Amino acid sequence: MTPLTFSIIIPSFNEGEDIRLSIESALTQDYPPVEVLVVDDSTDGTPEIISEYSNRGVILVRGSKTGCCGARNLGMKSATGDIVVLLNADVNLPSDFLSKIEKHYDSGADFVLVESKVFNEETTWSRFVEAQHKVNYGGRKDIFWTEGFSCRKSAAEKVGYIPGNFAITFCRDWFLGKAMSESGFKKVVDFSIVVTHKAPDTFLEYYKVRKARGRFSALTQIHLLRKHKKFIFLKFLLKDFLLVLKFFLIFPAVFGVIKITSKSPKKAKDFLGFFVAYLIQEYARAAGEWEGFLIAMRGDTKL
Repeated sequence: MTPLTFSIIIPSFNEGEDIRLSIESALTQDYPPVEVLVVDDSTDGTPEIISEYSNRGVILVRGSKTGCCGARNLGMKSATGDIVVLLNADVNLPSDFLSKIEKHYDSGADFVLVESKVFNEETTWSRFVEAQHKVNYGGRKDIFWTEGFSCRKSAAEKVGYIPGNFAITFCRDWFLGKAMSESGFKKVVDFSIVVTHKAPDTFLEYYKVRKARGRFSALTQIHLLRKHKKFIFLKFLLKDFLLVLKFFLIFPAVFGVIKITSKSPKKAKDFLGFFVAYLIQEYARAAGEWEGFLIAMRGDTKL
């Protein structure tokens, strides 16, 4: 049987601080050779950093300014490997990652989901992100996307890659896994394979990311899921009413934070900090959703 070939695709937009992490981890795989493509839309010095790796086979693909999903699609279309691995710029692959997922593809998998873990847990913000991930997604297999997502290029091609109108500069990458699952392609979830990634570790970065998730939620529902704007308006009003009620009554919020704190390496010592992080997260999410809703009302899709 002919060995499988792999292409690792990294979308990049002003990722100078992190891009070396994902490129280095891609180049140190124990399953050579591997094709590494970085699809870059940067306006900073990131392309120069990527070019430093050209003598090690890293291919710089100029993006089409259509956001991260557009960059992933361009990378998949440009890839020559049987299997494509989609990475964010802040993800670190273990050196045996390709060897481990290869076994699933040899057994008939069409796309493979793995576990992810925050590697920078020094601050309350990053520890909260990791602990909340464990509460929300620990052990769940009803998912369509994870860090370190991989799939057969032929399967992605048959479903039209990541579906959506990529004049919009935001991404809901889980649509690819969802489309493949609905088309009957075989999904494998292996949480024994772990990739690590960087989480927001300052207040400003944490707030910015949480607010962006709210904007993505609003724009996804309007532009990709085609929900009526009146429905979205009423939905957001109800969510915010329940949010205010949750903190007014105190106990629901406290109970939620206790669950998240139980997954922290510092346990109860993180309760107060996690309560603040949870409050800021919910406020940022609500602010982002209304901002996204107003963007959609103006007919604008740029973030």
